[in-house]
Amino acid sequence: MIAPLALAKSELFASMPAALLERLAPWFTERRALRGEVLLHEGEVASRLFVIASGTVLVCKAVAGSTEALVARLGPGAHLGEIDLLDDESATATVIMETEGVLLELDTERFRRMLVTDRALFAHVARGLFVDLATKVRRTNDKVRETIAWGLDATGDLG
Repeated sequence: MIAPLALAKSELFASMPAALLERLAPWFTERRALRGEVLLHEGEVASRLFVIASGTVLVCKAVAGSTEALVARLGPGAHLGEIDLLDDESATATVIMETEGVLLELDTERFRRMLVTDRALFAHVARGLFVDLATKVRRTNDKVRETIAWGLDATGDLG
């Protein structure tokens, strides 16, 4: 089973002690994915977290009509679906396997069962998710601020 090693290398769980990673690994399902396989469809309910153990995925976002833009390319150690894991809403992007790979998958049902079965482990995972999401919100805020400043500078409308 590659789960504990892959989780240790993931951005989300890298700071977890080895003993906690050993407890966390069985909650994940190991899944082999083929090149071109669609893991998530934007707009469809997708309540699961993926950690990429091997391979690469493409994250695409619908922009105008039926056009999709490549938002990110993610490889081993990256994760996706954390928002979907927490809120049971629809996926915010389409995710496609660029290469063959191995994914570790944690669905919402198992995540919630962890809360009841192993509260201490759940607390560590939840904290990791919250810190990750807070970091992403801060980065997004910085990008929005830069975009607004660029727009004001480009139009000469500085107030």
